Amino acid sequence: VKERRRLASSGMRLGVSTHSYAELATALAVRPSYVSLGPVFSTASKKLRFTPRGLANVERWRKLIPSDTPLVAIGGITRERALAVTAAGADGIAIISAIDSWYPRS
Repeated sequence: VKERRRLASSGMRLGVSTHSYAELATALAVRPSYVSLGPVFSTASKKLRFTPRGLANVERWRKLIPSDTPLVAIGGITRERALAVTAAGADGIAIISAIDSWYPRS
């Protein structure tokens, strides 16, 4: 907790990525600045050991995380899916392959 306060006073934030209930419990114990959940959908950006969590888990995570802790969803989020993800309870989204598809490399 002391280190977290030092980070916060420096302007840095501590985000913890979660994929399971066990990871969420561990994350909440350190009182992070934000919690991420993923992958919400299948993604091609990297190989993952977790199956997609889905919108239902976004809703569950939002209920389990303190209301003053932002929830960031990641994994397979496209422009078309973004509104559904935030409607399910995510405060923010992180995207990788969606940006690649918006700005194709030549």
